[in-house]
Amino acid sequence: MSTLLEVRGLSTVYHTSEGPVRAVDGVDLTVGRGEILGVVGESGSGKTTLVMSLMRLVKPPGRILKGSEMLLDGEDLFRLPRSAMPARRGRDLALIPQSAMHALNPVIPVDRQVAEAITAHGEARSKAALRTARDRLREVGISPERCHAYPHELSGGMRQRCVIAMAVANEPKLVIADEPVSGLDVVVQARILRLISELRESRGLSMILVSHDLTTVAKICDRIMVMYAGRIVEAGETRTVFEKPLHPYTRALVEAIPQVRGPRQTLRAIPGGPPDLNHLPPGCNFQPRCPAAFADCKVVDPSLEEAEPGKKVACLLYHEDERKLEA
Repeated sequence: MSTLLEVRGLSTVYHTSEGPVRAVDGVDLTVGRGEILGVVGESGSGKTTLVMSLMRLVKPPGRILKGSEMLLDGEDLFRLPRSAMPARRGRDLALIPQSAMHALNPVIPVDRQVAEAITAHGEARSKAALRTARDRLREVGISPERCHAYPHELSGGMRQRCVIAMAVANEPKLVIADEPVSGLDVVVQARILRLISELRESRGLSMILVSHDLTTVAKICDRIMVMYAGRIVEAGETRTVFEKPLHPYTRALVEAIPQVRGPRQTLRAIPGGPPDLNHLPPGCNFQPRCPAAFADCKVVDPSLEEAEPGKKVACLLYHEDERKLEA
């Protein structure tokens, strides 16, 4: 599988009254052609900031630090002037936002909104764009008689299908989905995830899917990255991450998933909450909540290194060379 996207050292800082805060800190990632990469973590782990950074939609007081690179088909989009990005969004990379209701204009029929995304890039005149928009809507499961509806006349699942149609309308190289099934019931979630899988098969869709729900990414993602406090703490193939999570945080997330089959077990909650990015703990960011923490964890900030073939983890349990044992 050839590489479509390569991100190197992505760091995004927000300037606050208490000083600069790194919401995304030195993230590296790759996405292959036709691959779906999942990014998971609790609220506050930096997932949405990562999405906004990749789309170059971070607004002041936030900014992407110099030295960050985002190579899409070999071109560094972070080096482009900001004025050049609107022409790239929707054509080279597209966003499926977290809330379809807030993303759609309430006073314009959905087919015209999808058509607007097409004409914005000069791909077709208005009538041709409208025909293409209706084709895209039918492709994602919106019936012809519903293509003229307003957003409030559609169910949550149908609205989500509309923003997916809008995202793929110009056949972008990469689609970034931020919590695409959040707020939908489980039946509709399954249908939307099935739709994304079908689009991957029919269009060779490449995607980054962001979610706080491990079970969501497990269904359709080829690889998973786990974020905590703005950093990647574990990355690997989906199956290996689920069957053998290495980082204590990943292990805790997996153990918190309710099991439908098998003996009943008490769900394990992760104690505490995500750290205040203004006052990060010393050493490993997860050590105040980690059941496996030891003395070195309060001193050494572990780097993301390969622990097994195809599996990277940022934890001193697997990197003895980084330890600084107390005398």
